[in-house]
Amino acid sequence: MSAAQLQTLVDRVRRHERDWEATFRESIPTYDPDHPDQPAEDRYMGDYDEMDDSRAYDSRDLLLDLTAELEALIREMEGGR
Repeated sequence: MSAAQLQTLVDRVRRHERDWEATFRESIPTYDPDHPDQPAEDRYMGDYDEMDDSRAYDSRDLLLDLTAELEALIREMEGGR
């Protein structure tokens, strides 16, 4: 496994997070991930919750994909066992 292969996996996670943050910012006018109480005003929380659910499912898919890729890299390192 090379550093470049690992960096590719890290880049996918970072891109995934950037894309979701951009989606929240574009879709929810009062989105503030750093707010101590809630990430949006009450009137937008329903929208936020729906998007957050989608984000969770999307993140799970990414995790499963990355796990499969890491397993393949491990097999490669072990000589194809």
